[in-house]
Amino acid sequence: MNRPTIGVHLIIRNEAALLPACFQSVAGADELIVVDTGSEDYSIAVAEAYGARVLQYKWEDDFAKARNTGLAHATADWILVLDADEVLNTPLEKIRQLLIGATVEAFTVSIDNLLGRRAEERLHHRAVRLFRGGQGYRYSGKIHEGIDQAIISRHGTSVIGHSSVQLVHYGYLPEIMLQKNKAARNLKLLRTAAAEHPEDDFYRYNLAVACCQTGLLQEAEELLRHTLNRAPLQASYRPAMIRDLGKIFQSAGKMTAIDALLARELERYSDYPDLHYLQGQSWESQGLPERAFQAYQHAEALSANTLAQEKYVSEQGISTFRPLHRMGEIARQLGKPEEAARLFHRSLQHFALYAPALSGIVAAFRSLDVPDSDIAALLQQLVPGDQPAGRAAIVGTLYEAEAFEAICGLPHREFPLEKETLLPISTAWMATGNPDTALSLIRSGRDLLTSGDTDSGLLQDLRVLEALCLWSQGLTLQNNQLAAMPKGDRSAWHKINQLLVRKSENPAGEMTGDFAGDFTGDLAGDPALSLLLTELIHLAVKLHLDPVAEALAGLSSVHQAEQAVALYKAGRIEEAGERFIELAGAGDEQAGKRIAFYIGEMLYDKSHYEQAAGWFQQALTVTGQEDAARTGLSVCYLQLAAADLEKVRAGFGKDYPHGPVLEDLAAVKNAIAVLNRTPWRTSRDRHRQPGGAKP
Repeated sequence: MNRPTIGVHLIIRNEAALLPACFQSVAGADELIVVDTGSEDYSIAVAEAYGARVLQYKWEDDFAKARNTGLAHATADWILVLDADEVLNTPLEKIRQLLIGATVEAFTVSIDNLLGRRAEERLHHRAVRLFRGGQGYRYSGKIHEGIDQAIISRHGTSVIGHSSVQLVHYGYLPEIMLQKNKAARNLKLLRTAAAEHPEDDFYRYNLAVACCQTGLLQEAEELLRHTLNRAPLQASYRPAMIRDLGKIFQSAGKMTAIDALLARELERYSDYPDLHYLQGQSWESQGLPERAFQAYQHAEALSANTLAQEKYVSEQGISTFRPLHRMGEIARQLGKPEEAARLFHRSLQHFALYAPALSGIVAAFRSLDVPDSDIAALLQQLVPGDQPAGRAAIVGTLYEAEAFEAICGLPHREFPLEKETLLPISTAWMATGNPDTALSLIRSGRDLLTSGDTDSGLLQDLRVLEALCLWSQGLTLQNNQLAAMPKGDRSAWHKINQLLVRKSENPAGEMTGDFAGDFTGDLAGDPALSLLLTELIHLAVKLHLDPVAEALAGLSSVHQAEQAVALYKAGRIEEAGERFIELAGAGDEQAGKRIAFYIGEMLYDKSHYEQAAGWFQQALTVTGQEDAARTGLSVCYLQLAAADLEKVRAGFGKDYPHGPVLEDLAAVKNAIAVLNRTPWRTSRDRHRQPGGAKP
């Protein structure tokens, strides 16, 4: 048979930075046609350097017209359509083999849309991008244009086949979206298209997506609600509308709306794993872990259904490592650490770098009293350490678990200092009482950073760690180090450094006099200073730098409260409790509000429900704690109600078999169980402290 020719078509405008990767991926194409819509950079020169025929086109806010300009000049047997921010992952010769003897008019291809830099941050969908040339097919649609309708209207749907051709789309990466202002551009075009074609549900759906991308969630919800009710059941994009509407409900905390939506739609799309996963998330957030577990099981059971994977817009791993991870978390929550470990292990078999599953398996084995050194060895077996990403995953997981001794125990030859591991490894040496080693690593590690990293968050994190190292040794920051701090925070750093200079000069005494008064006044009038002090206190406690934390907290009762909270979150409950009592007795209203929730939680744990309710009531006024305090308050009242019902039941004697009291008691206990399964409690670190002692 004749060798089929392949033409590659693109639309471009100011894509010089992206074009080389795109063109290199289609090297060997028989024809390369580029429609330029007004580039002002070197895009045209780059395209011509790769042998493209460049057609000039005056942009008319219509992607279909631009596509059709290129099609009018096509001579190849088959047309493959790409965007400049895409690369072809399938060799062209493999595509040629597919096309030899093909009886269909077009093929869908698989497109992986990168949403972030983590490997799992991908959204998968299929689209017709490969079709016969010379047939007079033309694109339609101002935006999200398609060739499908032209083919289907002539031949029906049976002439479109599925292929294994794969594209990777980089255009949804946040930095590219921001640089090109794509969300605003799409929103404008879609508003125009929807206004011109109010009957076109596809435009309205994509307008809702654009609203989501620009933060207009209420408008997106209204569009999806309305369009979903009228869109044909057979519309290919309808399942994705349900998924997107469910995610909007989830972001707004409308769990009953999710349940109502899925109760209807899961019957129609029972093979859509994203919907089962969404149902699991809803039930899990409502304190129904057993139901959530079943929903995740349904999602995971669809992993073998390759047809379903090709039908729907779907998140990476939504039928494999994601539901297995959530099932593991539920098993751990229900007190089944062995089962949790098995589920996390299965999740990691699908994707060894999935950070939530790595953290989960560490937590599961810790609850089984497995030493951190053995856990570190297990991670080295599960995660390939021959690449920087794998080494960063191992070190990062141990760092998140604050397994600092295990990090320091990793073999240096297999875990060289790298940009991705510089901060956690340096921090680990600091936390294990080796500030000199930490300082040496920080200063030598700066050589790993390129000039493009000079303003990065990593560099600032290293500066903060360096400051804590120096302060822990009784040293202070020099002028050049203070000058390197971010301009907006420089004054705050200078004042804190001065405080620690005075503290080091008088370690046993209280800070008094003009400096103490000035510093206290600065705290009251400078939110940046207060915030920085809070962040440093929490970090110092995390790194077991108690003298530094004490010095930082010393001039403000509010920051003494922050230190107590940091101790509480670190699992040092007795120390935190003593400080809570002292602060509560001091009568400082602002400090009292900051610790109210945690005192309520401690009293709740000791079954002092009435007293706990009073503290939760105070915490209702604290920004960021309202929801948790409200749940704590509700659980306290339910516990008190349960105690009263128990007394009533006891009054009837042992022979009281059943009746309203027992039914009410069962209902109250069930409500307590459900609320206690929701994430209202403080997440406290229960890791081993240096030296092996448990908190």
